[in-house]
Amino acid sequence: MDPTDDALVAYLRTRAPGLPDTPFDPRAVTARARGALRHRRRRQLRTSAVTVAAVAVTYVGLALAGPLPVPGGGTVSVPGGHALRALVARVVPDRPPGPDEWNDDVDRLEREVVPLMRELQIRYYLREPGTCRILEYSRGDFSDQEDCERLTPFDARAVTDFNRMTDAVERTGLAVERIRGDNGGIYVQVKDVSWQYNWAYVYLPDAAAPPPTNFPGEQYTRIRDGWWFFRAHDD
Repeated sequence: MDPTDDALVAYLRTRAPGLPDTPFDPRAVTARARGALRHRRRRQLRTSAVTVAAVAVTYVGLALAGPLPVPGGGTVSVPGGHALRALVARVVPDRPPGPDEWNDDVDRLEREVVPLMRELQIRYYLREPGTCRILEYSRGDFSDQEDCERLTPFDARAVTDFNRMTDAVERTGLAVERIRGDNGGIYVQVKDVSWQYNWAYVYLPDAAAPPPTNFPGEQYTRIRDGWWFFRAHDD
């Protein structure tokens, strides 16, 4: 049981003989002491909350950044980063793919898209909901809207070939906006909500290095042999 205020004062006097008998309000003293203790505890709780929040923000930032390069080669990821990025991708679907997604995406592009690009000799594929569809390939250049571009209207065979490429793209699970074939290379542009940049998977099977960039801020990042991830200025 806690001692009473009077008992506490009496105890202090016995421990300090000669203490002047001055007016003393024990309840006020102990109330101030208890108030100071409560204030200190609240301050400690606030400090702990700020520390936890700072750690959480740092973790989320590192997790969303994806694998980070470390000196000497290789990358490092924080635990749970892939799951967190997958969750964000479902909530914000039009973000560019992160580095830990590149290899799996390239596997699917090699399996589904690259063979069909070569078979049909596609130079340009565009599927933009609400605007136009374009297929430029070995049979000619086709479009489904007169105000999109001055191209030949789709015939039955072009529709079939366009749908084959659309099915191939959908099997990759990627949000692809357009695909361009150029001098043996393939540029697969993914959808995004950025007003500043476009992002694309670039397949250059015969190139040891990517082509030079045209503007500051553009960047090719090597994924593996023949594949790069390209950041370009939005035109």
